[in-house]
Amino acid sequence: MSRRRNAASSSVSDRREPPGRAGGLFIHVIARGRRILTGLLAGLLLTVSAAQALPLIGEPAPALKGHLFTGEEFDIARLRGKVVLVNFYSSYCKFCAYEIGLLEAFYEEHKDEGFEVIAIGVDAPEDRARVERMLGIYNLPGTMADELTESGYARRYPTPTAFIIDRDGILRHRITGAKTPQHYREVLLPLLRH
Repeated sequence: MSRRRNAASSSVSDRREPPGRAGGLFIHVIARGRRILTGLLAGLLLTVSAAQALPLIGEPAPALKGHLFTGEEFDIARLRGKVVLVNFYSSYCKFCAYEIGLLEAFYEEHKDEGFEVIAIGVDAPEDRARVERMLGIYNLPGTMADELTESGYARRYPTPTAFIIDRDGILRHRITGAKTPQHYREVLLPLLRH
């Protein structure tokens, strides 16, 4: 009987890692996992901080350049002397649909006073034609976020989100959600009259 036990215990011990090796393998796996996790967390933090980077109110407006759906080139820096509303918009957003007609009416009424609108579509690239058609119906200049040649803004914001820039090129307001005619009058008219 003792012979069987010795044979059984030797076969079990033969399958075990030599002393110290199993612990070393475990430490290697943990260290490697730790490096991977650290890399993933660092990447996530960079992504989150970039996604949440907001232009600062009271500071010069960030760069914004590209081509409008009409093919016309635009550079927000060249619009100094005008009040500019940069509107991050989605053709699928019900609040955007609510405000787009109101924005068109305000734009048509005040563009001769130096008011400009640039609508930035945040839809997927395959929805470009839909965004272009919607903005065309409302006679609002716009482009797609993915087609901007330079942007100091994030790729996406909750829609609609508007940034309002004064005649001196200073960012004055960030407004999230649908705007009413009263809101446009209260926020934009003082800037247009300045």
